[in-house]
Amino acid sequence: MVYYTDSPRMSKRMVSGYYLFLCLIGFAVLLGPTGAGIPITIVGTDGREHELALPTYGTDPSDCQTCHADEYGNWSLSEHATHMKKVNSTHVQIGAYLNISQAYFNSSCAQCHTSGWDNSTGTPTYDSLGVNCFACHNSTGYVDYSGEVCSNCHRPSGEEHPHQYVPWQNSAHANSLTDLRASAYAQSFCMHCMSTEGFIHQDNPDPSGDYNPVSCPACHSVHGNWTDVGPGMIRAVNATQLCALCHVGSHHDTYNIWYGGPHHLAGVECIDCHGYDLAIPGDNTTYFLNHTFVVKPDLACGQAEECHQGMEEWAVNQLESIQNTFDALVEEFEATYNDFEAELLAYNATDGADHELVAEVYANITEAADAVDLQVNDRSHGFHDPLNMYADVTAAYTKLLDTIAYFHANVPAETVTVTETVTVTPTTPLPAGYDTLTLAGGAVGGIFIGLILGLLVGRRR
Repeated sequence: MVYYTDSPRMSKRMVSGYYLFLCLIGFAVLLGPTGAGIPITIVGTDGREHELALPTYGTDPSDCQTCHADEYGNWSLSEHATHMKKVNSTHVQIGAYLNISQAYFNSSCAQCHTSGWDNSTGTPTYDSLGVNCFACHNSTGYVDYSGEVCSNCHRPSGEEHPHQYVPWQNSAHANSLTDLRASAYAQSFCMHCMSTEGFIHQDNPDPSGDYNPVSCPACHSVHGNWTDVGPGMIRAVNATQLCALCHVGSHHDTYNIWYGGPHHLAGVECIDCHGYDLAIPGDNTTYFLNHTFVVKPDLACGQAEECHQGMEEWAVNQLESIQNTFDALVEEFEATYNDFEAELLAYNATDGADHELVAEVYANITEAADAVDLQVNDRSHGFHDPLNMYADVTAAYTKLLDTIAYFHANVPAETVTVTETVTVTPTTPLPAGYDTLTLAGGAVGGIFIGLILGLLVGRRR
């Protein structure tokens, strides 16, 4: 400890100077990197923000290879790098389907299919064919998770162009954070799937922060290492596996419910229905994925011969019948559950109630309700796997009714206040032990099973 003294060796001025010196050292350490003009912020697996080492990056993407060899290697195999080819001095080729004159290309296509495009003088010029580092990074080293840089090209300027960005703007992905923040869910535990930053870095940032919804970079890694630069440069080996990174869990276990269902067994992937192809008008060879991911059955079911082409009406009727049956079962289950829950809670509030029995019974009916909720939260209304859905909901309803019977067998009737009586009448003989209970009438079950068998037999021509 330093003491103030009148000794010539340690004056108050010397002590003050000593502390000032320490403070200056602290500020120097704290401000040194930024004061030197080298701010360093680690973004994550997809890149790092940094200042330009030189006034400009140049125009040759190989300049980036020195520091970003992996990213450059992946990009060089992608369609951004390979979709353009100069055929000769007068023509260029876009992809595998369009061979056009250099003059038409310069006036109508170059803005999106080149890098370094410039129209400031009224005469468009560009540095190179294809979409390279400079086309997306726009002369900066910053990573943009908003997807807006993609909109520069992936936005329709005519019916012949891919409609990717605008449909995405109308999708649930684009509204993921809006929906999350308006919900009652534990937002802080959802951001790893509901925001782009959280998904890429697999963390749960503060939901109140300035983050992006599920945007283009969340699913597509233009030069990342999550993919072998496959179709669409997605962050998984295929689109279904990409969807499975988020669409799992007790609140939305879509992937596991779909897995093993009739469409999965038939080789139908998620995007075959949810991202059904949009064809360029008059062109039967070029298709673009529908980025709203909203299923339109009359279009999705007949989009190809291996689907239900020519049988669209039958397929849509099957879909509607399965979903209507599911909705009716769930509605009946929920009505029965709600009535009995009210009865159970009323009994629990009476003098002398058997609270241990109530706890046991409540745990059983909650387990049954959770099983039904899992199917409800899948949001396909039973269609992703109709047979297992029917079996699971049947088992849950049976458990609920068994628990109700067990409760009534152990509680005298006069101690229970019943606000509404739910009568369930079997339409076919039931197995032993269920003579007083039923799930859904045998007629409904028979119709449902017939629909499922029809789906399994007729799902492919």
